[in-house]
Amino acid sequence: MLILLPPSETKTRPEASAPPLALDELAHPPLQVPRERMLRAARATARGRTAAEDLGVPASAPDLVERMASIDEEPAAAPLSVYSGVLFDQLGDARPGPDRRVLVQSALLGLVDAGADRIPAYRLSAGSRVHRLGKAASWWRAHLSPLVPGILEEVAASPSPFVLDCRSGSYRTMMPVKARAGVHVLEVAPVKEAGGKRTVISHDAKRFRGLLTRALLEDPRPLPDEDALIAFLQEAFAGRLGIEIEGSRLVLVDRGQ
Repeated sequence: MLILLPPSETKTRPEASAPPLALDELAHPPLQVPRERMLRAARATARGRTAAEDLGVPASAPDLVERMASIDEEPAAAPLSVYSGVLFDQLGDARPGPDRRVLVQSALLGLVDAGADRIPAYRLSAGSRVHRLGKAASWWRAHLSPLVPGILEEVAASPSPFVLDCRSGSYRTMMPVKARAGVHVLEVAPVKEAGGKRTVISHDAKRFRGLLTRALLEDPRPLPDEDALIAFLQEAFAGRLGIEIEGSRLVLVDRGQ
């Protein structure tokens, strides 16, 4: 099973004693050259006159611009200890296992393996405009799309042939992933139900996606088909959430119980 997550805007800086980013140690070696280009472009952006605006750095944290100017020298650590915020706070100590791979979309590094990589606390988003490369999401798409067939082959061969896509729209555009023979691709869609009507959850969506990810990481039993996935999640949430599959969506229904 593959779980695709968006990055968090907020990040925890690793301890200063941690070693810096090593591109040649990251998963997905074909991305090394694009990663080098993005790092150079990000550093150049951070040294520009409009760096804070381009990187989305708040006036209260000017040090983030300085850190991005030398991002390749910043300490790096496991992704799930660097990414923070609502979604990642729900994971607790849960970590990827043999049948649960977690990949995080990254505007700086393209794709991050949560179980294998080390990353710095960077400030760059899908909507950032980067020196000479343009919008980060658009630039990455050409480099990430060739990886998808191989990733889906691995998922098809796993005991749980699912891709659960928890990314937001801007990060899905960086690497579109569509279902193929032997692989179910489901967009995780939390909704609120009240008075017989359903509305899309915006504020709490990240929390529900984090809870879903945690449940799947904590219990790595094989889930060979959609019936097994639904039964597993119904058991995990014990009636607190409704679980439905509608076409290519895995719908998490909050009935306010």
